[in-house]
Amino acid sequence: MRWSKLFCEGNEMICKICIVGLMSCGMAMGQAASGPVAGAAASQTAGAAKVKPLAFDVVSIRPSKPGSPPAISKVLPDGYRLANVSIWTTIMTAYFPQGAAYWTYDRLVAGPPWLLSELYDIDAKVSEADIAEWQKQGPQVPMLLQMLQTMLADRCKFVFHRIPAEVDGWALEVNKRGPQLTDAKAGAVLPKGMKFPGGGVMVVDPGAKKQYRYYGVSMEDFALHLSMMSSRQPVQDKTDLSGKYDFVMSWLDMSPNADGNEGVYAPDNLNPLSYWDLDSLGLKLVPVKVPTETLVIDHIERPSAN
Repeated sequence: MRWSKLFCEGNEMICKICIVGLMSCGMAMGQAASGPVAGAAASQTAGAAKVKPLAFDVVSIRPSKPGSPPAISKVLPDGYRLANVSIWTTIMTAYFPQGAAYWTYDRLVAGPPWLLSELYDIDAKVSEADIAEWQKQGPQVPMLLQMLQTMLADRCKFVFHRIPAEVDGWALEVNKRGPQLTDAKAGAVLPKGMKFPGGGVMVVDPGAKKQYRYYGVSMEDFALHLSMMSSRQPVQDKTDLSGKYDFVMSWLDMSPNADGNEGVYAPDNLNPLSYWDLDSLGLKLVPVKVPTETLVIDHIERPSAN
């Protein structure tokens, strides 16, 4: 079965696990880990002292049982758990923490079919010496990313090289109206909701149809959330707005009017972000090419036995 066909068939599951990861630990909204060129055990530059890569203390990797619950990704106080996921998904988590907008099959090439078709349960524990730092690492989870990279190098003998690439994406800019945002009050108590790396919160309004409320959110974090929502096209913040803001983003009315005509907005493309009212916020999306990279697999094996 062709690699691209396998990806398309597993795409729904991949999107679900990526969203779970974003909601549970915020990793997709962090910065991209630089990572080694050939797995986490790559040597350092000539003349420099070798630094032992961060690693889990104990890792269990087992094939998922048929009929297992949907895929999960969860950061625990003393470790990390992935269930019913492919090694492809694990590599994406470790090397493309920006999220689903970067999780396309052309980000990883020359892989065997089992990389997507075979599912595993992964339970990893952090050593006592690392737990304090592990629990302080914050939503960008840099320790987790490095430990996953070490695990892939150790248990799957993962070796790769990088090549530059570009993906279709969007630049978030201020429109002609100018920003229609409210400056967040310093020290304000934020409601419970999805937390952003910059400290803001997003809440889904239960009393409104398709409405997101943002509190104390930077435009950088807002762009990263839009990237998550777009699924396959990353969004970069190009607003030059450095503050934190409170605002509401609403779903545009697509329903037919009484006379059978279209609603107030009819997108002319399949971009899912077209359905959200950015214009009333004084913002717009402009299509751009976003730099990224492709990992070319030089060697990989099925996970070694526990």
